[in-house]
Amino acid sequence: MKKMSENIAIIADWDADGVIAAAAIVYSQEKLGVFPLKGRHKIELIPSGPREMEQTIKGHCWDVLIILDIPFSQEVGKALDELSSNNCRPRIYYFDHHPVTLENMSVIESKYNALAILGKSPTAVLVKRFLDGLNVKLTPRLLNLIDAIGTLEGGGWLRSKQQISEGIIKLAASISKALNQSKDKNIWIKYVEWASNPLPFEQSLLKQGGDEEFKNVIDLGIEVSKESDKEIKEIAMELAISAKNLGYLKFVDARNKWNKSGASALASAIYKTLKMTTALLVEKEDNVRLLIIRSGRGEALKIMKNLYNMGVTEDVGGHGNIAVAKLKQEITIKILEDSLRKASISSLSDS
Repeated sequence: MKKMSENIAIIADWDADGVIAAAAIVYSQEKLGVFPLKGRHKIELIPSGPREMEQTIKGHCWDVLIILDIPFSQEVGKALDELSSNNCRPRIYYFDHHPVTLENMSVIESKYNALAILGKSPTAVLVKRFLDGLNVKLTPRLLNLIDAIGTLEGGGWLRSKQQISEGIIKLAASISKALNQSKDKNIWIKYVEWASNPLPFEQSLLKQGGDEEFKNVIDLGIEVSKESDKEIKEIAMELAISAKNLGYLKFVDARNKWNKSGASALASAIYKTLKMTTALLVEKEDNVRLLIIRSGRGEALKIMKNLYNMGVTEDVGGHGNIAVAKLKQEITIKILEDSLRKASISSLSDS
């Protein structure tokens, strides 16, 4: 067991919500010395998704572990179990808004020595509210970025607030898209460090560039985002043609077309093309088959939970309008199609 020189670690999702939530805690700890420990302490920054959690945690131990924006899947539970089995019992703070995490709040707190700060708002917003309670004054940069996350991810956070700069919103969206494509830990850390920087930044930079830090870190994300949008839109148009009607949804089998990051974005693009609840099947490089369901009125998670109850999927995550799960190894395409048809019809009668 390797004891880290840093006593605190943040493990956060790759997307902008995870980045900004991590940045707010980095600012509180490294700049102000307030949370999670008194006094300034360096934090180890680790991006991860639920599927990578076991490998991320393996062989490490910290005094404090903060988990941000990662749904409490079976794999996350196994990763935390491994910590305990190796006699590592860090104080855990778990900030998240995924339904599966909310459902397991009592398990998280009782089994893992954790404080679960959960809700329906984006994780960055949950972190802000928690830090507000500790009288932590976040920087204008962080507040702007948190507002942008609230706009992008919803949850009712910004409906009563003033309109946020379109440039800031596009910036936050580009962070998610760039990291979703690259899965580059160093770039992720640079985004966190940039967002936690206490120096003010001019919104005009979003249009002009000029600041080297901005150009190197942010412009890269915007450029990758544009390229990603173009590629996904083209493939979505191609795949939409092959969509199959199953009950009240369209099913797209993209196993031979897509095996990299960005499957959720692809599912959303197909959904926008078809204007109907869409189930997308992809196969990753490790031969894991992922099912992504995208909808417009909260049907996605209901359908996915029906599939889980039918024994078709496992490790369900996501929100009302976008749900992700692993397809069990023994499930054939015929079984999946029949199950999708039944699950979609059942979800409609449930609502």
